[in-house]
Amino acid sequence: MAFIVTFLFLFQFVYADRFTNLRMLQFIIVDFSIVAFIFAFHGFELNTLKSKHVIFISTAIGSFLGVLLGMFLVILIFGAQRDIYRNEFIATNIAAIVGIPIFSWTYYKIIMKVIPPTLCVAIGNPLKYKPLMDEVRISSHEKVIVDTWIASEEEANEILAKLGNKSILVADLALYRNLSWALQDLEKQGVQKYFITDVAEDWLYRIPLQLVEEYRDHYEILLNKAPISQEKRVMDIAFGLVMMLVTVPFIVVFAILIALDSGFPIIFKQARVGLYEQLFMFYKLRSLKVDKEAENSENPNKTIKQRITLVGKILRKTRIDEFPQFVNILDGTMSVVGPRPEMQVYHDKWIEEIPFYGYRNMVRPGVTGWAQINYGHTTSKEEYIRKTEYDLYYVIHKSILFDIQIVMKTFETFLGMKGGR
Repeated sequence: MAFIVTFLFLFQFVYADRFTNLRMLQFIIVDFSIVAFIFAFHGFELNTLKSKHVIFISTAIGSFLGVLLGMFLVILIFGAQRDIYRNEFIATNIAAIVGIPIFSWTYYKIIMKVIPPTLCVAIGNPLKYKPLMDEVRISSHEKVIVDTWIASEEEANEILAKLGNKSILVADLALYRNLSWALQDLEKQGVQKYFITDVAEDWLYRIPLQLVEEYRDHYEILLNKAPISQEKRVMDIAFGLVMMLVTVPFIVVFAILIALDSGFPIIFKQARVGLYEQLFMFYKLRSLKVDKEAENSENPNKTIKQRITLVGKILRKTRIDEFPQFVNILDGTMSVVGPRPEMQVYHDKWIEEIPFYGYRNMVRPGVTGWAQINYGHTTSKEEYIRKTEYDLYYVIHKSILFDIQIVMKTFETFLGMKGGR
């Protein structure tokens, strides 16, 4: 943080026309306000630094609010005098938004090279948990490594006696409880202990259903603590109104193209399952050929490639086909960010076959969402399981900052920086 303040101060020293003692004090107030707000938005945490998008979001929001607070404090303390130049504070904001993410990302890369990996002794059967921990090892850039497994009580004494500087990773709860007598002494000696649930979520950004079933009590508590956020609803209404104004020209243009390419109807309407499993009417610009038999089949997603129209390819690639759903946002049946609303037939099928699938409906469905930007369309049970893992992660970790991150990643698709799936 001291480095960031120094960077901003040097920028102001170079940029400012005059640099008096009074103006130096004003700049310092603004700089510390920026750092305080970035800190408040978790901008200096390692979990934030892992993602360029989150770094940028935290920095942009923190810098903007920090400059506003800084200017307010400067005017409050010094009065509205000529020494206060708004253009210099605006330049400081721009410098912070551009420079701080670069420095933060560079700092993270250096840290990743300097910090040694966390070597763990895992309590659990490697046949059951090793594939998951191999994913974690890759996602953590080799910073979380399990090099020894305790699969039974008989193996515990010899392995724990040679623990050294390694940490304990708890995977199998039943075995962990049976070894509590030995592990309590190790914890008193300062040995670090981690649970596989936290490690998997921190590095995979999803909640593996394997763990949801084994840690059922833990996850039921978290998923049932998912109240509807009033702040999120306010953001939805504001965003929905703005986006309706922005997207109307696109909707009109593509409505004409759809009519010329494949006729009517322009809008695709379908009943979907929403908040608390209530049905609502879902709207999209039509991107597929009309085929009632395919639409009502057991798996309509399998026929998408055969039914997609020429205009539909553009709509789906850019996700412009989703624009009419801002009507759903304004009427309260959808949110900007949330799990994808499913057809009744899919919902009824997967709620019987996929554990915890119904918890997706503890929040409003979204135009975009964590699962959509990470996984895309699904056709098989295995794909639905993986998508559900991302949805459950969102339900538990949802926040305004997380929503903004998801929206920004969605804009990458719209701008062609990442293909829609």
